[in-house]
Amino acid sequence: MKRKLVTGAVVAIVCAACVSTLYTVDAREVAVVTFFGKPVANRIEPGLYVRAPWPLHQVTRYDRRARLLDVEPAEVLTRDKKNLVVEAFVLWRVADPERFLESVGSAEAAETQLSDLVVSRIAASFGQREFHDLMKVGGSEPTLPADVVTATAEVANARLGVEVVDVRLRQVGLPVQNEQSIYERMRAERRRIANAYRSEGEEKGSVIRAEADRQAAEILARADAEAAGVRAVAEEAAAESYARTYKQDPELFRLIRRLEASEVLLDNDSVLVVEQGALVGALVEGP
Repeated sequence: MKRKLVTGAVVAIVCAACVSTLYTVDAREVAVVTFFGKPVANRIEPGLYVRAPWPLHQVTRYDRRARLLDVEPAEVLTRDKKNLVVEAFVLWRVADPERFLESVGSAEAAETQLSDLVVSRIAASFGQREFHDLMKVGGSEPTLPADVVTATAEVANARLGVEVVDVRLRQVGLPVQNEQSIYERMRAERRRIANAYRSEGEEKGSVIRAEADRQAAEILARADAEAAGVRAVAEEAAAESYARTYKQDPELFRLIRRLEASEVLLDNDSVLVVEQGALVGALVEGP
């Protein structure tokens, strides 16, 4: 009976040891197997694995899902020595659990180093660009060049064992202490450009107006010349008509001319005083 108990206990221990050597890696995580604290195996793919019993082998697991890191605002210098405040965010995940364990060991430590790395890369990129290229009035938000994201991803993978999925700028602004002065300089520059455009427009407007006035003067001169020609023809025709009328009936011609003269001399408001019994015809008779 005692032997059976011992045998059962041994079998139970062996079974427990066998069970403890089996472990699984979930699809949402990665793992690293250590031998007395030293990494000996990476477990990237999900599945069932075998290890030596504890304490020989230990399994350290990390979440493999992407994490969002908000980088603290940092001041950087442009190529023309102007200060800017940049805020960025990083999307990252654990790619090499063995290197991750050896270099940082935790997500908090990894994010601290990632923040420093991203800020240094952004500072290097902005240090090669002019302030007015980054802070254009009415322009779109500045973006990071693709090589900055690539270089950050390469360094992060080699040093920390993490995959940088993306790096983006959340906001680019001005330091509080010199924000007002920079805005004033920007407004002055906008006013200078507006005045230059306004002067150019006025100059072109003067040229256009002068050309329009010249063309109008030419048109009026031609119209006056044509009108003078028409009047000359009309006066010639009228003279011929008067001549014919005079030849046919001189008395009628003189009467018509006197009536026309009366129309010129007397308007609607004129008052004519005549002697009683005077003939109306005498008013238009000449001496």
